[in-house]
Amino acid sequence: MSIVKISDATYKEFKDLLDENELENYIIRLNLAGMACSGPVFNIIKDDKNENDEVEVINEITFLVGKELIESFGGFEIQGTEENGRGLMIEPFNKPESGGCSSCSSCGH
Repeated sequence: MSIVKISDATYKEFKDLLDENELENYIIRLNLAGMACSGPVFNIIKDDKNENDEVEVINEITFLVGKELIESFGGFEIQGTEENGRGLMIEPFNKPESGGCSSCSSCGH
């Protein structure tokens, strides 16, 4: 089972971003940055593999994902401008049914 899904066009967009930031190797972690009113927020960080990781290699990029994130979200799709018109985003396969907080004055819920 694949834990990371990325289209060819988004792969190029993503790899260009890594190259622009002069990443020496292409080993990155998909990381839970926190919870927001709209749900979980994910980012990428440069990191090393540990024993709690699942690893997916797509072309030249090695994606590290913690097993606990896979249990919670099933895996991830990296979307690019072609898919969403807004740029690079990380979307979980299994999205939570509600947002990340019980009440929030800034979003009106």
